[in-house]
Amino acid sequence: MKTYLFSLLIVTLTATAFVSDSKTSDAVLDNTTLDTFNLQAYKGKFIVLNFWASWSKASRLENKSLVHVYQNYQINPKVVFVSVSLDTDKISWQSAIADDGLSWPNQYCDFKKYASAPALQFKVSTLPQIMILNTNGEVVYTAQNAHDLEAQLQALLKS
Repeated sequence: MKTYLFSLLIVTLTATAFVSDSKTSDAVLDNTTLDTFNLQAYKGKFIVLNFWASWSKASRLENKSLVHVYQNYQINPKVVFVSVSLDTDKISWQSAIADDGLSWPNQYCDFKKYASAPALQFKVSTLPQIMILNTNGEVVYTAQNAHDLEAQLQALLKS
């Protein structure tokens, strides 16, 4: 388990920008600004956008199903998975990522719960909330479970 957590941390750290914390000499994830959460970086791809939180039992159950969907599409260059957590505690967030096996590198959290800028932008009021954005970044499907999401994603990729 420790090896998995370390590997997940390395993947997350290398895929995310760093900032220097002036109070300590340690580098910390820059997950407090929208500069890191930039959907334009994924333009031209279908984006599976997952809003969840470690404290949401429904989210945690759905994460396990979403992992299976990710495994089916992780090598598809037309699809990217992005998770935005509405957590308020960094340790709980990171532990849940590891416990749920969320192995995709695009994991974001600004620890503002529903006041998070991405949650406000996409009008998220319940969890879990899973969306598919088309290649232009427009929401084309909203699901509350991974099964429905996978069927819709298959249809979008065929069209």
